[in-house]
Amino acid sequence: MWLTNSIPDSAIEVSGMLCYRADRDAGLSGKVRGGGVCVYINTAWCNNAALISSYCSPLVEFAVVRARPFYLPRELSSVYRIAVYVAPSANANGANANALQELYPVISKLQNSHPDGLFIVAGDFNHSNLKALLPSFHQHVDFPTRGANLLNCVYTNIPGSYRAEPRPHYGYSDHITVMLIPAYRQLIRRAKSEKKQVTTWPPGAISALQDCFEHTDWDMFREAATSYDSINLEEYTDSVTGYISKFIEDVTVSKTITTRPNQKPWMTAEVRVLRRSRDKAFKSGDRAGLRSARAKLSRGIREAKRIYAKKIHAHFQDTTDTRRMWQGIQTITNYKSPPLLVTVMPPFQMH
Repeated sequence: MWLTNSIPDSAIEVSGMLCYRADRDAGLSGKVRGGGVCVYINTAWCNNAALISSYCSPLVEFAVVRARPFYLPRELSSVYRIAVYVAPSANANGANANALQELYPVISKLQNSHPDGLFIVAGDFNHSNLKALLPSFHQHVDFPTRGANLLNCVYTNIPGSYRAEPRPHYGYSDHITVMLIPAYRQLIRRAKSEKKQVTTWPPGAISALQDCFEHTDWDMFREAATSYDSINLEEYTDSVTGYISKFIEDVTVSKTITTRPNQKPWMTAEVRVLRRSRDKAFKSGDRAGLRSARAKLSRGIREAKRIYAKKIHAHFQDTTDTRRMWQGIQTITNYKSPPLLVTVMPPFQMH
């Protein structure tokens, strides 16, 4: 939307909307006519938003608004709405790549800082293609927006998150309005939860195991595997490992847990307890208790994230240990090795 510095905020106010404007700077843009970009946020959807950066040059103008709506799927941390205007002269002079290269560092830095964020890049691109620099982004508009030309594009970092439909022109604009209908399905609905068997070590389990091993006669395993002054290493190894596994099973507790696809890797049992305490305080209507529970939950989440980050960094401290580094990469990318395929041969009989 075009703006000028002389237009007051009251002239562009829309009922129920928050407006974040980035007026054109004549000195930076080299243009004598006023203009700029702005972003409207529906207060029924979000009232926690802020203009975090803006940019103006002869080739491109954009504004970045960060929003934290009332409801957001757990796998998404926040929403970044980036309004973009690429000048027609960028295409005419063949400097299209330069215009997008001014936008690319801002989006790339935000993605590195907030990998779980939803990024919506929309505006007048004047035949520019953002996918040339950000191939992971998806363009949702597939119909002309000005005459027979597709100039207004909407890119997001999540495929299939929106379905675009054309709408009539807004005011005296020569561009049609693009309506985006959410089509995103939550991760918890797209993937099933999994049940896993985990082993927990109750208090005193390690000391009990150490005491057991200290009083074990390890020579008896070697003697049992010795025949004619020759030790059967396979039998020796199997007996020792079986003995150790048996006592570990005796002192530990095995239980079944449910893991959900949208569960954060740093989520621990302590954080779950703090979250239940917060929910309980909210339902009871105890404002003082809710304030205290929210503060404890925030501290618990920060501590859980710190411990998880320390655990990940430990994989990359020794650059010579490639196995541990590969384990760290698998943890970061949530890589799961494919299941082994076992071929069962049919029974063979000789007659």
